[in-house]
Amino acid sequence: MYNQVLMAFKLLIIDEGVKKEAGLIELLGKDFQVEVCELGHHALERIRSWEPDILVLDADLPDIPSLTFLRMARAMDRSGSIPVLFVHENKTEETAVEAFAAGADDCLAKPFDPRELHARLLVALRRRYERAEHWGGPLSGGGIEIEPSQRRTQVGERVIDLRPREFEVLEILMRKAGRVLTRPYLLDAVWGGNTTAGLRAVDMAVSRLRKALGRAGACVVTVSKLGYVFRPARQNIRED
Repeated sequence: MYNQVLMAFKLLIIDEGVKKEAGLIELLGKDFQVEVCELGHHALERIRSWEPDILVLDADLPDIPSLTFLRMARAMDRSGSIPVLFVHENKTEETAVEAFAAGADDCLAKPFDPRELHARLLVALRRRYERAEHWGGPLSGGGIEIEPSQRRTQVGERVIDLRPREFEVLEILMRKAGRVLTRPYLLDAVWGGNTTAGLRAVDMAVSRLRKALGRAGACVVTVSKLGYVFRPARQNIRED
């Protein structure tokens, strides 16, 4: 079913230099409806009007800092369902960590093989499609309630605005409440094992999650040298 609907997906590329890469556009056009915006402001308008299914964002936009653009795009995508692939020239881990913190789903360093970009886009969409088909039911614990199908998080009467990665971390921890989930386990489950992200991405996501949850964030407990566990009350701990 996934392959049958693939051509319906819309890809928006935000990069002022990509039009020079005729081979890349031709390759991506075989599987996606492709549009290109050279300016961030134009891209934000296109996200509103065209409603793309996936984004490729270059790190060097001429009008808006790319991470600022990414946060703005994420704020528009309240469901957190649009995958974003961040393309950059800096190969340091810090660049990737900052991009993941701002809401990127994947990072790719330049120069890259167009076939790798193509493959990463397919994987990102496949994960989104499969996740939508296998959403579990609502979860609650420690005063926190989440509804995965709507990406909705609530603490008491307060609706919490979580970034997509933070929501996924919380959902996994709550579904496996009482079990210690190691940082490599969470990296693989949420980031797809992307080694560029590094384990710091997990720690940063948990830190932001706790801050967003307020007092309820105390349910996300650090287990020294292992990982994290969702523990709203005293429970026996198992390790994954």
